Amino acid sequence: MNELVESIFTNLKEEILADVAQADLLSENLLKAKIESAYRAVKQVRKYPNTYTEAQIEEDMQNFRSNIEEIARYDYNAVGSEGLASYSSDGTSLRYRDRDKLFYGVYPIAR
Repeated sequence: MNELVESIFTNLKEEILADVAQADLLSENLLKAKIESAYRAVKQVRKYPNTYTEAQIEEDMQNFRSNIEEIARYDYNAVGSEGLASYSSDGTSLRYRDRDKLFYGVYPIAR
């Protein structure tokens, strides 16, 4: 988990730092926590059988890197607005994507 999480952390951190408005607000601890949470969520959906070794799980999880990254990005950006589906104020409207759609392509191995 560490290598994949670190790689995603580096990518998302660089992405955030490239945006001047967000760079000052970066919380590395929060970002890492969101990445680790996304990793665990994808792993839970996969429902690996007990016969899978950690190495096999790690190898398989590489296939879901983009899902993990998107889920972590979504969760990090949603901090402070958890539970909102949309927001409107002073002529500005925001509509949040359905988080479950970020798991597209992630299916259980075992039943």
